[in-house]
Amino acid sequence: MPKPNPPKILRVGPDGSIQLPKEALDLIDVEPGGQIKLFIDARRTQLRVERHVDDAWADALQQKEQPGMEDLIAEQEKREADAGKLFDERMKDPPKVDKRKPEDNPDYWR
Repeated sequence: MPKPNPPKILRVGPDGSIQLPKEALDLIDVEPGGQIKLFIDARRTQLRVERHVDDAWADALQQKEQPGMEDLIAEQEKREADAGKLFDERMKDPPKVDKRKPEDNPDYWR
């Protein structure tokens, strides 16, 4: 099994630019002046770099990023907490509804 390459430390310029090493440019098949796409995951912990191709069909074939299991669990916990708060609010002040129908009154039928 090949050993992974050590991470490269890149300096960010005063205008926010970075210069990718030649190995990275060769890996994603981009020449200087070409375009790349940056993808940031939902948790903002990872950055993915891909070569940009002006092709609508190629873009359509790209897989859309799916939420991770942690994101789905966090979303479900938030919905459950919101539902619990809503239930507690409604239980504090239940609506005043007369559950008796007019035909429940004995004088209705006379």
